[in-house]
Amino acid sequence: MKHALFIFLITSALTGHAGVYKWVDENGKVHYGDRPAAGGSSLEMNVDTTSSVSPPVNDQSREEKRERLLRAMEEDRLELQQEREKQQAKKESYRVKCNYYRDMMRGYERARGIYKLDMNGSRVYMSDSEREKSTRQLRAKINKYC
Repeated sequence: MKHALFIFLITSALTGHAGVYKWVDENGKVHYGDRPAAGGSSLEMNVDTTSSVSPPVNDQSREEKRERLLRAMEEDRLELQQEREKQQAKKESYRVKCNYYRDMMRGYERARGIYKLDMNGSRVYMSDSEREKSTRQLRAKINKYC
């Protein structure tokens, strides 16, 4: 009876599902673990744990597995590199916009009157309320991009 209970516990443990999680930390490093990351940005991977004994592996299948693993690692590396490039481009775009809007604000602060050109190319000066509204909008853009 004790042996039957022991065999039952062993086989049920072998057929259980073990969670494997994959996540990328703030430095761009890929991690794997049996528990999800604290930030909640983990991806659960499907891992078949029903077979406890692996079949004999020949050199060709070992090489195929190695190649698949290398391809997966390369895809992960390229994905991370693309994400870094996107972030860098966004950062550069924000820097350019920040400089542009700050320069506009300096002009607003120094100018006695702010104008726009009408269809004929004539200056149409803003009223005090229009200038105040425009200045608020400009400050909001500076806060967003700087």
